[in-house]
Amino acid sequence: MEMKDKYGEFLGVAIRASEEAGGIARSMQHALRDIRFKGEKDVVTEADLACDAAIRKSLTAAYPGHNLITEEEEAVEHGSEYTWYVDPIDGTVNYSRGFPLWGVSIGLRKGESMIAGCIWLPALEEMFTVTLGGGAYLNGKHIQVSGVTEMHAAIISHGDFNIGNTEEQRKEMNERNLQSRGRAAAALQRVKCLGSAVVEGSFVAAGRMEAYCMLAMKPWDVAVGSLLVTEAGGMATHLDGGKFSIDGPDALFSNGILHEQMLKVLQLG
Repeated sequence: MEMKDKYGEFLGVAIRASEEAGGIARSMQHALRDIRFKGEKDVVTEADLACDAAIRKSLTAAYPGHNLITEEEEAVEHGSEYTWYVDPIDGTVNYSRGFPLWGVSIGLRKGESMIAGCIWLPALEEMFTVTLGGGAYLNGKHIQVSGVTEMHAAIISHGDFNIGNTEEQRKEMNERNLQSRGRAAAALQRVKCLGSAVVEGSFVAAGRMEAYCMLAMKPWDVAVGSLLVTEAGGMATHLDGGKFSIDGPDALFSNGILHEQMLKVLQLG
């Protein structure tokens, strides 16, 4: 069980903080008073901010010397080799509309490597946990990526349209998205868009689909998901096939078996 490994203490703190935030989010979901745009197409709710604050409080109390990066507030830098990455509600559009596909993601990085984290999907009552070298788990049971070997039997999920801060950025990204999805649709069984990076990363790790492609990302989107996928036996790279970093521009998570074929299908131009 993952709690017995050397990163178990960190994981326990993350689990408790995510469960608290998930409870806050669920209690607020159906009576949201303040849903505002933080960009022309992106929204933030009062629940995002409340969950962010609760997680910050928990992590700071447990590890006051650690760095802390969350989606909704300014980063806290202490010069530590340890950095927490937090997405208090990933899939805010889904959450604000009552879709069940959203989650809380809390992960810890040491140096350049993610070492521990959890993704809590409150509406599905699914807790994904992972530690470096300790394996990936769903509700305490070990998980692994799918064994699908043929592209025509594979499912991929793709990032949302309308990502970007300006109309020009969104137009360029939408065109890339359209081309990439068109190529994937011709080669795979299904192309989906679930609207939450932490859900999609978790689902690849659990073997529910074979790949997830994200053309633009932030570190908190993929910090835990990338470790989940690799600890579940899959692969994570950038779309040029390069070594994965949560600081990079894009991502492909897969079951590993189909990774090279997926990269070729998704290449644009």
